[in-house]
Amino acid sequence: MTESTTSLNTFILIAPELALVAAAIVILLSGAFLGFRSGWMAALLGIAVAGGFATLQPADTNLSGPLAIDLFSGFIRWMVLSVGALLALVLAGQSRESQRRHSSTTEEGGVFLLLLCGLSLVGAADDLVLLFAGLELISIPTYILLATGRTDARGQEASLKYFYLSLMASGLFLYGIVCLYGIGGSTSLAVISDRLRSSQPAIESFATSLVPIAVALVIAGATFRMAAVPMHFYAPDVYEGTSPGNAALLSTLPKVAGVIVIARLLALATGSPGEAVGSAGLWHLDLSWKVLVIVAALTMTIGNVMALVQSNMRRLLACSSIAHAGYLLVGVAVAAASDGQRSDAGGSGGIWAGLDGLGSTLFYLSTYIVATVGTFAVITFLGHKALEWKPGNISKRIREEVSSIDDLAGLSTAHPVAAFSMTLFLLSLAGIPPLPGFWGKLMLVVSSLEVDWLSPMSFGSRRTWFVGLAVTLVLNAAIAAAYYLKVIAAMYFKPVSRGVQADGGLSAGLAMLLSAGVLVMVTLQPQGLFASATRAGSIARTIPGQSNSMKSSAMHSSSEITISQVPDRTSREAPVVSSLNLLPVTDRVSEPSQ
Repeated sequence: MTESTTSLNTFILIAPELALVAAAIVILLSGAFLGFRSGWMAALLGIAVAGGFATLQPADTNLSGPLAIDLFSGFIRWMVLSVGALLALVLAGQSRESQRRHSSTTEEGGVFLLLLCGLSLVGAADDLVLLFAGLELISIPTYILLATGRTDARGQEASLKYFYLSLMASGLFLYGIVCLYGIGGSTSLAVISDRLRSSQPAIESFATSLVPIAVALVIAGATFRMAAVPMHFYAPDVYEGTSPGNAALLSTLPKVAGVIVIARLLALATGSPGEAVGSAGLWHLDLSWKVLVIVAALTMTIGNVMALVQSNMRRLLACSSIAHAGYLLVGVAVAAASDGQRSDAGGSGGIWAGLDGLGSTLFYLSTYIVATVGTFAVITFLGHKALEWKPGNISKRIREEVSSIDDLAGLSTAHPVAAFSMTLFLLSLAGIPPLPGFWGKLMLVVSSLEVDWLSPMSFGSRRTWFVGLAVTLVLNAAIAAAYYLKVIAAMYFKPVSRGVQADGGLSAGLAMLLSAGVLVMVTLQPQGLFASATRAGSIARTIPGQSNSMKSSAMHSSSEITISQVPDRTSREAPVVSSLNLLPVTDRVSEPSQ
């Protein structure tokens, strides 16, 4: 392969991310020097260009190195671009009062594209340094968007609260990856994985001592981004204090990052079916699934109970977001408990053939994101007029955002399309059949019940843990239906209490209709998303190149872009894949002293 061909292939593989960065730079510079004001529309154009480059991605490519380009990273990339487009429409449709307060939206549009680039890089990261850098590329733009979204006291309080707590979570995660570096002697996830699964006594003893610390710290950092227990307490205040568009962003994109981080953590100790895994790797998985089961059960229960007593719409959705983080962790816990084996080993067929924990999580994550963005799009689209008293007894009618559930009273009469769309989104979030949210919850329950399904139930067994988790999920789904139906009842059965005005902008209305259309399509044809999520989930459970053991160290030591041959653990029919090294990484791998 010639050098020019290699360079072209490299450009194609990372072209979507490069397009996002280039568009962000152009938008920021245009706003600063040319007086450009249509930042969100330019951001949509940048996302469209990145999507065009993503279509050039070769099918069934499985490249490894600091950036692993495979089915999982491809699934995340398309999710990021699709949801990013919807979020850009919602953010562009912020209230007219907000638009009048800000002279330019170029800063928001530019940093939003950088956020999307960071999330896409996290999905492809196969190196600790790149993983941490991608997470920070998500966090920093989020701080800026929260700070610029609202300038009043509540908005500044929300942005500062998220900023300081996010710094703490980043510190915990950084300490966790330092422990992982100590286990593997390398920042490469492939090398760390080989060390963690090693059967050599000296390596097992050393790795086992660091596993509990690494698991606890990495999961703590990930649970903050997902707003899961015990890092959930900031969500209601921050969601209420910021704008609806920013609340939509916080309830979706960070959850994607959290799922990716935990999936990468589990993949470190997951071997191929039938492959021997050392005691450190087994301890890593055993500890991970137990922690995740407890966190998932507590998160979904606490989130739903908190939501039951909320009257503020955004606080209700924040508590609901906490509960959905618990649902997402169910599938991740199943993946950790499967020890690298397929959870459907019992032979279930039909639509459930090939079902596993991570595939179920990715399916549910996709449907949850669309329904959540659609819900906030409706809130952004709507508003009501209120009297504002000025000095001299002069009153003025201003537009206020929808805040309480009562603000939606009588919406079915005033705006039937918005009411129908909101009903569709809330019923999907509640898991009412045949909407996609129901299929997602059902997949999570089935995958949970299939863990050790042939084994007898006994106290403390894995099957007992996961049967209990499945029952907890079902009970929480019933609790969630109560507060979702409360909102629907207000829209259809209560008289209009305040004048609802659909003046949030055309873009927010378009985001609402597009989200509703996507949910309807998945409802009618869920097999396509199910197949894509299952394939991506099976790839996410492995680290590309991990079976190459210490040879990965030499492969990563190059500071140039090289193509080398490494075994592919995901397909016996295609035993050779290419490895793409994009970053200069020096791995120092040495045997621990005896």
